[in-house]
This record gives sequence, structure tokens and C-alpha cells, in this order.
Amino acid sequence: MKRDLLYENILEAIRDKISNKGILTSTLVDLLDLEKEAVYRRLRGEVAFSFSELAIVSSTLGISLDNMVGGRFTNSRPFQLRLVDYGDLDNIDYKMLEHYIYIHNLGKYDKRSRVMDCSGILPQSLYLSYKNISRFFLFKWIYQNKEFNKKLRFQDVYPTERLEKIQEKSVAAAKRINQTIYVWDPLIFYYLANDIRYFISIHLLSEEDLLLLKIDLLQFLDDMEVLAFKGQFDDTGNNVYFYISGTHIDTSYRCVEVKHLRVSLIRTFTLNAVVSLDHQIYERISSWLEAIVRSSTMISVSGGRQRIQFFEKQREVINAL
Repeated sequence: MKRDLLYENILEAIRDKISNKGILTSTLVDLLDLEKEAVYRRLRGEVAFSFSELAIVSSTLGISLDNMVGGRFTNSRPFQLRLVDYGDLDNIDYKMLEHYIYIHNLGKYDKRSRVMDCSGILPQSLYLSYKNISRFFLFKWIYQNKEFNKKLRFQDVYPTERLEKIQEKSVAAAKRINQTIYVWDPLIFYYLANDIRYFISIHLLSEEDLLLLKIDLLQFLDDMEVLAFKGQFDDTGNNVYFYISGTHIDTSYRCVEVKHLRVSLIRTFTLNAVVSLDHQIYERISSWLEAIVRSSTMISVSGGRQRIQFFEKQREVINAL
């Protein structure tokens, strides 16, 4: 295969992101659903990556194809928009979601792995175990991102069987991380309640739907209060800490530090994210999140009074719906 400079630069960028050949090969095998020999041939340049393969690899590893053709700026760092189409999922969408599972599962082999999640909306790693909460966020995404000839109602929205399995695996994988820190906006449930009221007002959520959501949300609050009290996940024993921010959080930020990876995510469009594997971006965002943690109130383990007050207030918000 005749290779040009652009293709050489892409291969070099892939190797720069994951320098260990064994880890790189395993990553690409899992990511592209290829046999090892097929990956070896691509890395040797004997067979070209297809366009869809390059899209997945560049998006996952944080490689900017724009930068490959010279679009570089001194103060600019690469981000990739992980735009999973939840309204019409295909194999590439599922692969992107499954790669998050792969990253979190690496925490099993890294005792120093850490996640910081600072959010104004409920984190997916916590709510995906609750069927109707998960359906609500899926419904909201589809409502805001897709056009329909008829009204889309909450009662019409259900995840595919493959998506349900991915969600189950995502929850389990998130618990593999050695230390997880959640920082919540103090009005996080107030914002969610406002969204629910809006969809009720335009008749897309029925009274029966509301009852299902309230049951799930109250159970979620009970479970999170117990989790905050224990400070660890029962099934893995890994540490988890909850903080309540003293100020409003404008969007959701997540930093994942595991093995060779430093992943920064900024939540967009409710369920999507812009993602970077750039280490300078990671250091910048993680330092900012650590500053937020220092100015927040810890409600895990020792923060008994604050924890009880916070969760009681959230139950009042949900019960008032």
C-alpha cells in the first residue's frame, strides 16, 4: 500500500497516544472488533484503516484529524465530540459506548485509578441502574435532538436490548475505579424536577409516568444516602465520596485517570460529551475540579448532619412533584 505523509502522521499520532505496543494492539482489537493480525497489518501500513475505523480511533484517542493537516494553534488543545445518536443507534454508536466500559474496567488493574465528576445533572454512572430515570434522560435527549411526525411521549421511549446491557456493564465498570469523587450542584434535583414539570405541562409525561419516576427517584436518593454513609461500593470495596458544591455548576465535567489514560469529558446535549485524551487538558480540568472540591461540603462518611439535611431536602423536592 502506498502511504502518504498524512497517513504516516496518523499512525504516528496513534502510537504516541499509547506507546506500549501490546496495550495499543489490545485497545484497537477491542475498539474496532478486529482480529490481532488485522490490527498488526494496519499498524504496519500494509492495509489502510477505513474511514469509519479512523473516525472511531481518532475520536476515542483524542486525535484531531484537523491538526493532522496543519490546523494547529498555540493555545488550542484537541477535543472530540462523542455524538452518540441515541435515537438511531448503530454499531459505531454502541462501540463508542462500550469503549467507556473498557476504560473504566482498567481500574481493576490500577490501584491508583481515580475519577472526579462535577455535575449539575445526575451522573450516568449512578442513575443507569434505575430504569425510569435512565428512560427519562433518554427521552429528553430524543425530544431535543430528533424530529418526529407525531408527539413523542415518555411512555413510547425504551432503550434497545443492547443498550440496556451496555448500561448494566457501565455501572459495574464505574465501580472498578479505586477512588470516585462526585461533586453535585446544590440544586441538582431542583433542575431535574423542573424538567419533569415541563414535560408534564406539554402532556408528554402522564400521571402514571410521574409516579414511576418518583418511585425511582426516591429509591435513588435512599440508595445514594446509604452509599454516601458507607463511602464505598459494596461489590468492589472501592472508595466513593460525595460533595455538595457551594456554587452553581454550569455543566458536567469528568476526569478519568487510569493506567496510561488521562481522559477529560465535558457533558453536552444531556447524554453526549466532548472528550480529550490530551494530558495538558486533563491537568487543567482536574486542577479546577480539585479547587471545587476544596470549596465544597463533604457529605460522605463523617458529614452526617449535612448528609441527612441534603437528602431530606431532595426528597421534599421530588415529593412536591
